[in-house]
Amino acid sequence: TTVNRGEGYEIREYGAYDVASTSMAKVGEPYSMDDVASGGAAFNALAAYLFGANDEGRSMEMTTPVSTTSLGEMRFFLKSENGAGGDAFPQPVSEEDDRFNERGAVEVKSIPPARLAVARFTGFVTEGEVARQKDALLEALATDGVEVDVPHGRAVPHVVFQYNPPYTIPIVRRNEIAVPVRSIRSDDAAAVAAADLETEWEEAIGVEEGKSSDDGVEASAEVDHGGPDTDDVGPSDY
Repeated sequence: TTVNRGEGYEIREYGAYDVASTSMAKVGEPYSMDDVASGGAAFNALAAYLFGANDEGRSMEMTTPVSTTSLGEMRFFLKSENGAGGDAFPQPVSEEDDRFNERGAVEVKSIPPARLAVARFTGFVTEGEVARQKDALLEALATDGVEVDVPHGRAVPHVVFQYNPPYTIPIVRRNEIAVPVRSIRSDDAAAVAAADLETEWEEAIGVEEGKSSDDGVEASAEVDHGGPDTDDVGPSDY
């Protein structure tokens, strides 16, 4: 759900969901978005799980987007037929079964709810392009005073969402990069909204009083604001 928008990005609330996940590199090895072979192996392992490489031999629906984390995980969203999650999904075959898992085990995970700032971009998802898009997003968030939800001194994690098949031409590809951001408290948002409204009324009153004085008309001691009481202002949509 989109809860706010900024210049070149939007803030979304994600509920909890389940994924099939695998590493884009072998254990202990670094990964790169530019390593097409490793990315392809991870994609094939996840696709094999969906198409029957699981303990039930069940075929499941292929979904989008495909997500890739800054830790080197590739994930497929799991769509439940009956609304149940977690244990309702079949378990992947053993990681020793190299017919399916070329880069390691496929694992079913539950992803907790999160608030993410998301920016969209086109083209191929390369290591350099991801870095450029992430820097631009973080700069926009800093300009707007949006705080990233990361402990002080820690690197900002990210996730990349890809919505198109590999053969899609770059100019029409839909990609997104997302970073975690903090939620504004409802009482803080209400206070900001009330303060802004009070300032607007004060400015409006000052203008009207100035006009009355210039016209030689005595300003009224009691001004009808014609607007809501500040106590009735609710939280903003941030």
